[in-house]
Amino acid sequence: MPELLDALDLADGRRLAIVADDGGLSALPMVCDADGQWRRAAAGDGVAEALLAALARETGVATQGAFTVASWAGRVALGERPIGVDQTNQSVIVGDAAVVKWATHLQEGPHPAPRRVAVLREAGFGGMPSPWGLVTWRSEDGVQTVAASVDEYLPGAVDGWTWAVDLITAAAGDGDVGPVADAAAQVGALVAEMHAALSVTAAPASAQDAHRWRDAAFDLLGQACSLHDFAGDRRSEIAGALESLGALAGTPVIEGHGDLHVGQVLLSGGRFFVTDFDGNPVLPAAQRILPIPAALDVAGMVQSLSHAAIVARKYTDLDPTALADVDAAGRKTFLAAYQRRLASLGPAELYDPTPLRAFRMQQVLREIIYAARHLPRWMYVPDAALPALLDEGVPS
Repeated sequence: MPELLDALDLADGRRLAIVADDGGLSALPMVCDADGQWRRAAAGDGVAEALLAALARETGVATQGAFTVASWAGRVALGERPIGVDQTNQSVIVGDAAVVKWATHLQEGPHPAPRRVAVLREAGFGGMPSPWGLVTWRSEDGVQTVAASVDEYLPGAVDGWTWAVDLITAAAGDGDVGPVADAAAQVGALVAEMHAALSVTAAPASAQDAHRWRDAAFDLLGQACSLHDFAGDRRSEIAGALESLGALAGTPVIEGHGDLHVGQVLLSGGRFFVTDFDGNPVLPAAQRILPIPAALDVAGMVQSLSHAAIVARKYTDLDPTALADVDAAGRKTFLAAYQRRLASLGPAELYDPTPLRAFRMQQVLREIIYAARHLPRWMYVPDAALPALLDEGVPS
């Protein structure tokens, strides 16, 4: 039986509850029935509408017990419909204007999203769904995590794994790389604008940071080699690339996205938007909030573009050489657009390309581990990505 730990009253008969059960802590929308019994609310029960109304009553930041409520939009909307439930959230669309996400599986705090979203909003970054509000909850040890969030709803938004694969497939089929290059250029500029907005958090990496990155990468290598024969066969080459991470003391670090890949970039109304500032879910909470080199975000996007091309190859009979050419063109265009836009905004020094290949390698190792332990049918992606990356050589 779930145990009620805390609750934030939103309106009569509607609340956001923090509950504990065998699966851990959850932030759940709750509604009180006519007989006075509380139950978990579904879309249509009005709890998401009540949250928007509560946010609209007073913009700014307010604390209510262990809850902190940040409100920025001051808008209300009516009419609820569900999006669905993923591993960490239950999402409800309200009035085709906002998306309310309930953290149905609370992440261990401290949570990186509140500060990153606040910094981006303060800088006027328009490349994310406009944030309407955040509700955080402070546990007994004083650490905060996100219980609910409200963002602008993007009509007809297309997930990055869909738009990227579709564009790559079309380009490899008809030989016109223009649409892929255009999308890659737009996303490169978008990531640069995000990093420029986050540049107020910049500081030099310490020797301890560099050693932590190297040690973490070698830990991943050890795990991947125990699960993947090819990784084991090429271990020394991979280790040679990862070794460079230990020499990054002094490189700029920022409070970056931390889990950037094409799936975090939505396409809506002809524009691209970055989403999900929760940090890398495979890292402990204490590490998710740490600053990172801008190259880590860039590497995540670059490598995921290659993975999108591998997905396209898996599900079509297109010429592998044509797909490889489209993949290379997209990555090259993304990098050029990113560096060009970052330089035009001022903080070109944020991006040090030295660790790009090592961070790409690290991402492939994570894909191997994830596929082996959780999703075996995904293994075809790192199976193809690792030899391709090793054979690429060190980029200029």
